[in-house]
Amino acid sequence: PTLMRFFIPPYLLFMLPVFCLLTGACKKDKPATPLKSPKYDLVKGTWKQQDIVLAVDVKLNKKNIPKGSSILALAPLLGPGGAQLTCTADNTYRFNEDGSFTIEGCTTLILPVAGNSGTWNLDVHDSVLKLVSAKSENDPHWIENISSTNLDLSLTVTIPGVATVPLILKLKK
Repeated sequence: PTLMRFFIPPYLLFMLPVFCLLTGACKKDKPATPLKSPKYDLVKGTWKQQDIVLAVDVKLNKKNIPKGSSILALAPLLGPGGAQLTCTADNTYRFNEDGSFTIEGCTTLILPVAGNSGTWNLDVHDSVLKLVSAKSENDPHWIENISSTNLDLSLTVTIPGVATVPLILKLKK
């Protein structure tokens, strides 16, 4: 038996992309509204604060405190600012489908700009959770880690009488 062979001249292979470019025949339709990334679904929901940890190694009272240490455990050493930190221990964060957020608990020290309510969205290639306060003030936070059960956000907190410290807010669904 003979096997039929098909030969496509190389110039035809070159012409297909040119045809697509000139006629738009290969153009895909864009959705009317841009699709949100899967990270939006990960952020949406109710989160419970698990901890706030140091994002860097620090020195406190001449002692080296390693990155990842709980700032809540260190709170008694931090004076009045420590009480404002421990106040956050039972915070609950709700990121709603409609782009609104509410926080039940203390936000004065850790989220002074965002406060307890406003709107949220993802920014900078979905690597930043941008909170917008009820007064329309932006409060962006890098997403350090996100999964269906964990959300870690970077914070920079000024603890009165102590220092300005980079921290990570650890939330759990």
